Order: sequence, then C-alpha cells, then structure tokens
Amino acid sequence: MRHGTNAGSHGARRPGTIARVRRWRQAETSGRDHGPPPEKKDDGPLPNDDMPHPAPASMAKPDWAMSERERRRRAQPVRRARWPWVVVALLAAALAAVLIWDGRQGSAPETVASTGVAAASGEILLHPLDVTEVERDTLRDTLRISGTLQPRTQVQINSRLAGTVAEVHARLGDRVTRGALLAQIDVEALRAQLAQQTAALEASRAQYALAEAEAARAEELARRGVSASVAAETAQSNLAVQRANVDVQQAAVAAAEITLNDASIHAPIDGIIAERAVELGQTVAAGATLFRLADLSVMTLEVLVPVAQTVQLERGQAVAFTVEGLPGRSFGGRIEGVSPTAASGSRNAPVSIVVDNPDLDLRGGMYATGEILLRSEPDAVAVPRTSVREDDAGSFVLKIEDGSLVRQPVETGSLWQGDTLIGIESGLEAGERIVSGRLPDLTDAMAVRVTDRM
Repeated sequence: MRHGTNAGSHGARRPGTIARVRRWRQAETSGRDHGPPPEKKDDGPLPNDDMPHPAPASMAKPDWAMSERERRRRAQPVRRARWPWVVVALLAAALAAVLIWDGRQGSAPETVASTGVAAASGEILLHPLDVTEVERDTLRDTLRISGTLQPRTQVQINSRLAGTVAEVHARLGDRVTRGALLAQIDVEALRAQLAQQTAALEASRAQYALAEAEAARAEELARRGVSASVAAETAQSNLAVQRANVDVQQAAVAAAEITLNDASIHAPIDGIIAERAVELGQTVAAGATLFRLADLSVMTLEVLVPVAQTVQLERGQAVAFTVEGLPGRSFGGRIEGVSPTAASGSRNAPVSIVVDNPDLDLRGGMYATGEILLRSEPDAVAVPRTSVREDDAGSFVLKIEDGSLVRQPVETGSLWQGDTLIGIESGLEAGERIVSGRLPDLTDAMAVRVTDRM
C-alpha cells in the first residue's frame, strides 16, 4: 500500500510540471507566429550597442529551464563603458583653465606690444626695440667679400739638366734665403767635359799663335820681295781660321762651366719651401720639378664682386677681413687690381687684394671673409630709415620728450649700410630718443612711456 501511495503522489506532480513547460513553449511559439519584428532603421551604432542587454522579463527563461552555462552568463554583471565620462571631465578641465587664463589676462595692469598699446592710464606703452637713442659716429658703407689667400710670389724650381741627385739641403717648411744651396746633382761627368773643352781651347790658342807668327813672317818676306804676295795672303787666311777656332773653344768652355753650375740648385728668392719633390740618389730628368718656394711676406686675396658694383671700386681702397684659424684677429689690405669684365659664366668680376704679412701669420689657402670700405663719414648722425616720416610739411621724426611725442622736423642726407640707415644733416642731436619702429598710428603730442614689461 505504501509503495502504491508514493507512486501515485509522484505521478500527480509530473503532469503539472509538463504543463508549465508546454505553456512556456506555446508562449515562445506564439511570439514567432506573429511574424518577424518590424525592420529597424540603421542609424549607426548606439552607445554600448556592443554590450549584452537583458531580455524582457516576459521573455526570460525561468531558472529551472536554463542550462548551467546560461545561469553563469546571467549571473555576470553587465559592463558599461566609462570613456564618455572621461572625455566630459577633460573638456570641463580645459574650459576651466581657459576661464582662469582670461581672468588673469584681464586683471593685468599693463600691456606692452611692439606695435604700441594703450595702458590703463591712457598713455601709449612703447617697447625699447621701437625706440632709438641718437648717437654721433663714423658712418661706413662697405661691400662684403670672401675668398682664399695665396702667396703673391711662388716659384717652381726645376732641374736644368738630367742626372743623379747627390745632395739635398732643404726640407719641407724650411725658410731659405736667396742663393741658398737646395740640392746638388752629381758633377763628375760635367767636370770631365769642362776639362776636355779647356784643353781643346789651349790647343786652339797654340795653333792661333803659330798661325800668327807665320803670317807675320810671310808678310815680311813679301815686303822684301823674297816671296810672292800670295804666300802672305794665305798666311793671313790661316790666321783668321785659327782665331775662329779659339772663339769656338772659348764658347765650348763657357757652356761646360754653365752646365756645371746648373748642377747646383739654388733658391732664387727668399721664402719657405712649400713643396719638395726630390730625394737623395734620385735620377731626375731635365725640366723635372724639384722644389716649390713661396714668399709669404706679401699675400694676395682673390675675390669675386658683382660686376655692377665694381664701378665703386678703385685701386688702393682699404679692405678689412678675418680668417679661419686665427680667431679674434683682424687683418687689412688694399685693392691692387679690378677686372673690367665678369668672369666666364658668371656676373662677378675678379678683384685682387694685396695684403702685407710681415709676421708670416697668414698662410696660403686660408679662407678669408671681410668687407671693402666704399665710403665713410666721421662724426655723423644716422637713424633707422623707418624712423623718418613724411607729411605735407616735409620730413620729420617723433621725438620722445617729457613723456610725450614731439614732431621734430629733420633734414635727411644719404643712405648708409645697405639703405637701412639714413643720414640726418640737421634736426637731431646726440642723446635724444626717437620712435624708430613701424608704428603708423602714433602722432604728435601723444603720451608715451617706454617699458619692457610683458
């Protein structure tokens, strides 16, 4: 009986469970039978659109109908993106910083700009860069140049004859004087040739003496009538031949002596050995280069100048320059020559500048930069060209006097330093201050103050 009762009660609960599952499935099926949901317009991704959304309560599965995986997924919390709040916080911080900066700028007591601005007191504030103090100085107009220094005198010493170098007395960089022995070519064969020519000369002289005596005797016999005059004429002809032979031998001896002297290589000028191309025992050919000698006491600076500006140059104009390798030192020179035509393929004309170098500090190949003095005017007044203004009354400047601007008429002169300065013939004195900046709105009688506060 107990077994039957248990079986009956278990069987009574099962139909209820089955019925609930059937009702849930019917509800799910009825939702699908109504057709697909209306098509949703694609307005782009919405915030957090990639995050899972919980199903509506009416469509959610009951716990007893879920699998273990579905229960774990349902238990996980839904993540929400935080970056929109971070962006909002950053924008708010930037806005606050801008407001604080504007507040500080608005509370500044003064404002200074290179264009001149009004202060709270109503006066115009000028930056010191827009103000110039008048000074008297030497005005100079110059032309920039650059070029390479070279010794004015350089001599290439070649061998005049072929032979073997027996001695070398000079090395690279040695200072030598004119006539100093630099090298010696072997002279043994040359001395033998000189001795041979000298002996031949003596023989010719002996033949000449004999011919001279025979000619005198023949002339005496002809005068007495002992011999015919033809014999005397023959003797005189022989004498002339012997005299010519003596002359030829004398020339041969002189040539042998010159050849012997050419074997000794001497310095033709005072200078420094700039190049040595010979060694002891070397066999050299006639015309071979042995040394190069440079005189550094006088240098030349070759530069190129626009041909249009050569009309301002003349011989003797002063030149000032500096060189690489000798910092802090300045050197001077003078124009020696100006080419009347431009160099081939350019619009620049060569200009030669001579430079005295008594201390031999300047060397060949040094790169020099400097300027040629075109004109100068001592004890003169010049102001920036931008400071001179024009109106119907003429030229004037705005002078700063007792905190206000004063219209000061001036008489202008020549332009200087690449047309950046203009000479003032009258109207300004040393120590006065004027407005030199490009400030067209400034006028006479304005209150101004010079300050560098920013």
